[in-house]
Amino acid sequence: MLSDIEVERAIGLLRSGGIVAIPTETVYGLAASIDHPEAIRKVFQTKGRPANHPLILHIADKQDLNRFACQIPDYVVPLVDHFWPGPLTLILKKTDLVSPLLTGGHDTVGVRMPAHPIALEIIKGAGPIVAPSANRFGKVSPTTAAHVKKDLGSSVDFVVDGGRCTIGIESTILDVTHPDYALIARQGLLSPSDFNDVLGYCCVISDINTQVAASGNLKSHYCPNKPLALFSDRESFEKIDKESQQNLYILSFSSHPPSYSHYHFQMPNNPIDYAHQLYFQLRIADESNAKMIAIELPDKKKGWEAILERLYKASNNRDR
Repeated sequence: MLSDIEVERAIGLLRSGGIVAIPTETVYGLAASIDHPEAIRKVFQTKGRPANHPLILHIADKQDLNRFACQIPDYVVPLVDHFWPGPLTLILKKTDLVSPLLTGGHDTVGVRMPAHPIALEIIKGAGPIVAPSANRFGKVSPTTAAHVKKDLGSSVDFVVDGGRCTIGIESTILDVTHPDYALIARQGLLSPSDFNDVLGYCCVISDINTQVAASGNLKSHYCPNKPLALFSDRESFEKIDKESQQNLYILSFSSHPPSYSHYHFQMPNNPIDYAHQLYFQLRIADESNAKMIAIELPDKKKGWEAILERLYKASNNRDR
């Protein structure tokens, strides 16, 4: 169990301009105080993140949204009341209190209030923070403190071990810069139907491309070091199997692998449990002796959108 001394240490380091890895309910974040520009620059440097790729601002008080964002549509209020704290990031026009350093020079800012009690306690003590995933840019996000230590090592001042993340993939990002409707800027486990159930009318949609700057909007992202291929049937699996020279790590829905000569893990058949396992199992596969990773695609059913988006982007590392 995490001690109060460790939480206070994290708060003290953030206040003094350090960078600290902290747990959230989604993935581990690499935190820096928004009051320390050099610490924010160090986050970019440590991750190898492009300077024009915006960071998400994390708060611990819903009222702080009005400090950092402006032109807030009326429909945002019930979304905040219902889904914060939780895995929802809102993109809004920023106020002058938000440095362009953390927005990548854009006039919008992403704001989130995480649900993890340790993250909230640290933010309350240190003030608002930026906290992108605590890993190298474009790679598999960390869901345990051990993942962070392996990826970033001594480049982080302190890693707060809050256990394994309960959700396991990043938050849903909503572009709420429009007065009448919101757009999905990044898929997450929260879906348009979740939001519209709260609002009582259709306001949040996902079939229009938003042009707002948002984290995770790259064709290749969440990538393991090993090549990753996706299959949906026996024929596509056999093609991958031949390419790997029968040296695969397979993540599939079956209780047994297509070939018993391979490494294998049976993935859950519902999106919530699947998300919890995805990055965790990807890292295990990446550290194995397999030559390639092969993942069985889920059916394109409602609720699987975020999983499919992560899988497609992670598989785009094959030509690197």
